[in-house]
Parts: sequence; C-alpha cells; structure tokens
Amino acid sequence: MNSTVKVQVKPIQITRWHEKKGQESFTKGKVIRALVDADTMTYATGLNYTDKDFEDPEDSKKKITEAEYYSKMLKADLSPQFDMDKPHPFWDSRTSAIKLENRTQIFDVKRNPLDYIKWKLMKQSKFVANSQKEVEEGMFPEATHVLFDESEEVEVKASKAAIKRQAYGETAKLSKGQKIELIMILSGEEDYFKAKNLKGRSDDFVEVELDKLLESRPADIVRYLKGNKENNATHALVLESLQKHVLKKDGHKIMYHDSVLGHDVLDVVIYLNKPENQEFKLRIIEQVN
Repeated sequence: MNSTVKVQVKPIQITRWHEKKGQESFTKGKVIRALVDADTMTYATGLNYTDKDFEDPEDSKKKITEAEYYSKMLKADLSPQFDMDKPHPFWDSRTSAIKLENRTQIFDVKRNPLDYIKWKLMKQSKFVANSQKEVEEGMFPEATHVLFDESEEVEVKASKAAIKRQAYGETAKLSKGQKIELIMILSGEEDYFKAKNLKGRSDDFVEVELDKLLESRPADIVRYLKGNKENNATHALVLESLQKHVLKKDGHKIMYHDSVLGHDVLDVVIYLNKPENQEFKLRIIEQVN
C-alpha cells in the first residue's frame, strides 16, 4: 500500500497578461472524472485490477487486488468496464467527481478511501500534473493543478542533492584539459557553434564556467563522466574541428575535404576512434592545434 498519508492539490501559478498570479490569476474551477480509454473501452481509474497486494479487510489471511480492496472499503462497484447504454454506478456518479478549485486542497489518501480513489483519478488526468518537476519540464501543458506529495518531493530533492554532490566530487578529479572537454561538449550539445572552447583560458576562468554547469546541469555532468573517456576526448576534438573549419558540415553530412566522415558528431567520433583511422585522427589534431 502507498506510504503517502496526505496529498495536496494546488493550482498552478501562471502569470497572465495582467501580471497576476495564484488567486489573482482567475484560474477557474474544473471538474474531472474518470475518462474512458477508447482502445480498451474501460475507465482510466489508475487502480490495479490484477496484482493481489492488499489484505482483505474481511479476511486477514486473504490477499486481494487494489480495486477489490477499495471496492470493499467504499462498498461500491469499481469495475472498469464501460457500457455505452448506461452510466457506471460509481465512475459516472457525483461521488467520484473531483472539483479542482483555485486553492490548495488536501486529500487524506491513507485514511479516507474516497480520497485515495480521487488521488488515483487525478494521476490519470491531463489537467493535473504529478509533480512540480513535471510542470517545469513541460510534461503537462494542459495542467491547471499539480499534485504535491511531500514524501515524493523530499525524495526528489534528496536525489538532486546527491547527484550534485556526485558531480562536484567527480569533476574535482579531472585535469584542466578534461574540464575543458566537458564544458565544450555540454555547451555544444544543441549547436556545435555554441560550444565553448576554453583552451588558453586561465584556471579560474575554466572553474567559473564549470561551476555554472555544476549548478545548472549536474545530471548531465554525471552522464558525461560515465561515458568512455576516449569518446569524450574525440567528441571535443570533432567540435573544435568544426569550429575551426578543419571539418565542415554540408547539410546532413560532416566532411573532411571531399570525404564524408559521418552524418552527425557521434558518427565522426566512432569513425575517428577506429584503429585503422588513428593516423588520420592525428592529422586532424595537428591541423586543429
């Protein structure tokens, strides 16, 4: 059973054209219900109908499904089947409807079975984001409200803090050259012209740029550091080669004079790291330097 005790549902604060937020943003109340999955013709309830993980409230020796458990607790029909000819006694009733208001609402999902069901329904709705993190990442563009589970939020914050500590610890072991490679690769992921080439810059300048990435993209740094060191060094070389026009981009191809080396940076990294291409790679390094 879920360890969450209480869940808050908050209106998402969006600055409107009148530059007001929260209560003043005029977010209207919204009623949501269980929607029907057109493919399966069943209600999207969020309940589990197969795994028997719950203790039967009528027989402690018996295990039942989540849906069966809450059906008994509410003395209601929680079956997911949709019937076009008649409304469902629970999912189409006022009891299961959830009115999302322009204020913080609290659902006691541990002690109140109906609150638990409504929490499950909200997690299925496009109008309710599952966390503030998902709101910020744009995963719920139509969401008007967000679920705030304190235990989940604490876990997320703890995870972020752990990743940041790991990123700081691992980058402290890098040489100046490796730090420059890291900065170049991460800054040039979207566009190689934006890759920051810090060769020749002071130690302090490199550290300042690295600190910016440690604060804004610690997870990307950890991902990078888990990669192959030779691939990382070659990746930085390819970016620098493109910037200095040793290599050139021609449409969807990366060229060296008239030879096609690959269709993207990673293709060229693989090509240059092949044993038979090491002499050619040294020629690229010489021209870049």
